[in-house]
Amino acid sequence: MKIESIDLQLSRIPLPKGPWGDQIHRVTHIEIILADITTDTGLVGTGFSHTSGVGGQMMMAALRELIPTLIGREVNPRAVWQHSWQHLRDNGPGGTTTLALAAIDVALWDLLGLHYEQPLAKLLGQVRDRVALYGSGINLNLSAEEVVEQVKEWKADGYAAGKVKVGKPDLEEDVYRLTKIREAVGEYPLMVDANQGWTYGEAVRAVTRFRDLNLYWVEEPLRVDDVASHARLRARSPIPIGLGENVYTLQQFNQYLLADACDFIQADVGRVGGITPYMDIAALGRAYNAPMTPHFVMELTANVLCAVPNALFGEMTDGGTLSDLGVIVPQRPQNGFFVPTGAPGNGLEYDRENLARHAVS
Repeated sequence: MKIESIDLQLSRIPLPKGPWGDQIHRVTHIEIILADITTDTGLVGTGFSHTSGVGGQMMMAALRELIPTLIGREVNPRAVWQHSWQHLRDNGPGGTTTLALAAIDVALWDLLGLHYEQPLAKLLGQVRDRVALYGSGINLNLSAEEVVEQVKEWKADGYAAGKVKVGKPDLEEDVYRLTKIREAVGEYPLMVDANQGWTYGEAVRAVTRFRDLNLYWVEEPLRVDDVASHARLRARSPIPIGLGENVYTLQQFNQYLLADACDFIQADVGRVGGITPYMDIAALGRAYNAPMTPHFVMELTANVLCAVPNALFGEMTDGGTLSDLGVIVPQRPQNGFFVPTGAPGNGLEYDRENLARHAVS
């Protein structure tokens, strides 16, 4: 089975509940690059990648240069990924290069599932039939009362844990909000996400002030290209450290783990380049006894996590799942778990009408 053609579409979808904001971002749209790969057997597999509203055109340009080198190749995800990464990596080993590759890689795995009439999890080596989820909110802009209600809803709906944003200009406001949440939900597992917004000194002060709040992890406390400072912080922090949504390559994750700089791996299946490298990163995490707790794209990632022995749980981004955004025909969690459909391929049915409505010419 060989690649005969590859068609691309870029869509820019507005967030249904308005802009997201944290310490360093203001996101108004999510970009989706859809890739349809047609084979010489007539099968069509579909994959996608995403951005937080910036960089889609760069990824499209990279893919248009790459595609002529893929026509006629066997549908072999690992071989195609290695060739493609080698072709693009002079523009950076990770980032827009790996984000672009994800659309191709996800489509190839979809094709294999369709060809063998198997769901993605079984192709990868299924070890569980469902994945626990945690509730996650882009909620730094909410009042303390509003964020308390959000976390209470996640707990009532059966989610395994809840994650909220931190990074208010006054640290004591963060402490106040977290204290109110803890009072409302008891010992329900609670994580915080700083979105790379602190200096090293600010991070030390924050984790020290959060010491008595029994937090499950603090996420992205520092800029993610600063491995050394994460290692220094982890040595002093009473709270475990999670990161990975903005780490792009197997080698970068290895540097973090080798430096003893993080406890939870939050790799994003799109940002690392797709399913093929994600499984390599998961195996690396397993060697270091580090759980996989991936970022975003719940409906695709949960299928992959069914084949990851060291999976802990997936992220349900409140108001920002693929279903919420109208990227796919909705798939909803069941009592805090995601249960794959069992359909051949990656199990996603794309909302072509909505994606076409928001297509970028």
